Amino acid sequence: MTDQEFLKGVGTKIASVRKAKGMSQLDVCSKLNFEKTYLSAIENGRQNITLLTCKQIAEALDVDMRELVVGMKS
Repeated sequence: MTDQEFLKGVGTKIASVRKAKGMSQLDVCSKLNFEKTYLSAIENGRQNITLLTCKQIAEALDVDMRELVVGMKS
């Protein structure tokens, strides 16, 4: 798996969890004080986030951080 494929997979998982929780990008952004374009870039695999950002997103989505990366292979 390439780095880009990994980022896209994590972003897709974040978007999937967000949608399953009935949250819009704006809902998540308001909790995190993020710009919508930043979250969009994450969800589309165009942004390489830090572990702390991943933790913050998981908290905003009320899921364990592992849920956002489980199944992703390096």
